[in-house]
Amino acid sequence: MLPTRVTSQRERDRTSALAAGLAATVICWTFAVAFAEARLEYLAPYSAWIYGPVVTAIWALFSAIAYLLIGRHQREKAADEPCEGYRCREFPQVASANWSSVCADPEEKTRLAGITAGFALTISAWVAALSFMPESCLEWLGEAPAWTCCVVSVTLWAALSGGMYRVFRALR
Repeated sequence: MLPTRVTSQRERDRTSALAAGLAATVICWTFAVAFAEARLEYLAPYSAWIYGPVVTAIWALFSAIAYLLIGRHQREKAADEPCEGYRCREFPQVASANWSSVCADPEEKTRLAGITAGFALTISAWVAALSFMPESCLEWLGEAPAWTCCVVSVTLWAALSGGMYRVFRALR
């Protein structure tokens, strides 16, 4: 088994890489919508089931690139200056087999896990709804103001995040 410090560093690197990959994917999609709208309209008749795997593959690619860059930066940083690992000033140094992070208590981790799971379920719900929605509903949704989709998304995300938080808390 790996030492706690190494494991927590890898977890932070993976989390950072996934967040960077998601940000890069969202930025690319935003630019595609802004500057290649005609190309996206050409692809519109295809199912959302094609978009999902493609976007997931792009996210995986960006995340892998970010992970490699983060790892390279960590190796260069370790060669330049020896460090004792990441430590928050607000929390005392804690060494435990069950809790490897020193900056977030288990309750905060559970909240973050609930919010992340709620977001993933919200995106999955939108993909499923748009894939199976009748044509008349899709036309109505296309003509509806953008704020309605935003309100529905935020409400769904809040509800699913709260539910997932309760599930994770019960499992802990």
